[in-house]
Amino acid sequence: MSGLLRSWSAGKLFASWIGYWILLIAIGLGPAIGPIWRATHAEPDKGSLNMSLGSDGFSFNVLKDGATLFSRSIRLLPLALLVAGPPLLIWVLWFATRSKRSAPDAAIGR
Repeated sequence: MSGLLRSWSAGKLFASWIGYWILLIAIGLGPAIGPIWRATHAEPDKGSLNMSLGSDGFSFNVLKDGATLFSRSIRLLPLALLVAGPPLLIWVLWFATRSKRSAPDAAIGR
């Protein structure tokens, strides 16, 4: 793994973060696509989407005709760890493998 990370440029590192966040959103909200479609294409005033931040963290609900089609909630700490944890860990590993360079004086030939 360290050999793979050592060959990465900063652009590849950033692209890996973007890929991770896209995958995280797809896994977290992928099951909501069908219910969101049904609620937004219902008759007027029959469907609704609600997102709120409260003492229980973030909550997302999809309703149609008063019935809950989809509901998901997550507290702030787990959300922060999911969003920032893996990219930070990859950055630390990448930085640790990249910092093993020769001294600057040796590079100039002194």
